[in-house]
Amino acid sequence: MAPIANGSAAQLLIENNLPLWLDTVKLQKAVQKKLGNFNLIKSINIEDHIKSEEDFSSLMLRINVEVEVDAGNTTTTSFILKTNYANEEIINIVNTLQLLPKEEKMYHTIIPKFEALYGDKTSKKVKFAPQAFKFDNSLDTDYILLDDLQTNHYKNVKGATLNMEHMKHALNKLAEFHAASACYVEHHGMFSEEFTVSIFSESNRILLKRFNASDVFLQHLKKWKNGDYYYQKLADSDKYIIDRLLELQKVNPREFNVLNHGDCCVNNIMFKYDASGKIEDTVFLDFQVGKYGSPANDLYYLILSSADLSIKYTEFDFFVRFYYDKLIENLKLLEYHRPLPKLRSLHNTLLKHGLAAYMVVSKVLPIIMLDKTDNKHYSNCLNDETKMRELMYKNHKYVQAVNELLPWLDNRGLLDWK
Repeated sequence: MAPIANGSAAQLLIENNLPLWLDTVKLQKAVQKKLGNFNLIKSINIEDHIKSEEDFSSLMLRINVEVEVDAGNTTTTSFILKTNYANEEIINIVNTLQLLPKEEKMYHTIIPKFEALYGDKTSKKVKFAPQAFKFDNSLDTDYILLDDLQTNHYKNVKGATLNMEHMKHALNKLAEFHAASACYVEHHGMFSEEFTVSIFSESNRILLKRFNASDVFLQHLKKWKNGDYYYQKLADSDKYIIDRLLELQKVNPREFNVLNHGDCCVNNIMFKYDASGKIEDTVFLDFQVGKYGSPANDLYYLILSSADLSIKYTEFDFFVRFYYDKLIENLKLLEYHRPLPKLRSLHNTLLKHGLAAYMVVSKVLPIIMLDKTDNKHYSNCLNDETKMRELMYKNHKYVQAVNELLPWLDNRGLLDWK
């Protein structure tokens, strides 16, 4: 814990490798917005490097605030701060892709408008994300300041996959989010280029090629059971995968399109439970890579990255139907004026976007399944991209999963995107 109070903690920030501007932040307006009127802030403490094992692009900190509400009565509240890492290479990538400014726009502008659509049209109160705040003082840096939902009994399903009940709640929230995004276009006009193109531009080809390279996956694939067949099918995929990716991510105005979350996985979903353990609410986190386009992208991402292996592909069509029914229900609720999408069209676009399924299975799933509690091996790989990939693809749980998933992908024609 690093106490920050009255501009006196610069040395502690240096010792903990934290941004020096943290010593200058003022939280009066954020605290008042969250708690109402109060007398004074007694202390501010920064909790170091939360969630760093899951988010390599941002520095995540918890800010604990002790507040004197009135004479003799104090309480504590907390916020989550997301800002740039100290790593110069990561900062350059984040700045090139404009990830934090885009996410800030999501939290402060777009998501409140999504939520307002439900408030304006229905009595249904919908919450998609934590409430966002601003520091009182202007800072010459990108940051996002959020309500700490853990204090309101929201939790991640840490180190685990989502069972059927959790998947239903996640898919229901995704359908609400997608429906709101489709209606947003009717009310506010098309999303800006940062969402219609997002990171999928020719100018980002080098970065896309680096982060989507299949070489290490393919090297391990040919060693696995029946892997040689799939290796032969995918061996030259790196030659054309980025061309195909850029092509598929172009918005097709003739299709039903939504704002995809872009990183909708178990790590970025929080659930609120009642006293009996029943799920009361679901919210999403991390909106850095949102992309307007086919809902197939989010559906593949959520189901194939996060559903328990026992239901990941055996219940895939059920999940699609469940999502579709909720999507139509919410589009009608919000009085969507355009033709409602057909289930058959959704399946067609899922087939068309088979590359998205392969990308999740080969690039996202090994990260989700990585055992981060194995501190010795995991910590040694944190700053070495090559070692990290080796660790991911040697994970026996992932090998088991991919040996089941690749035949399923192939049998559905989802590997035929050459």
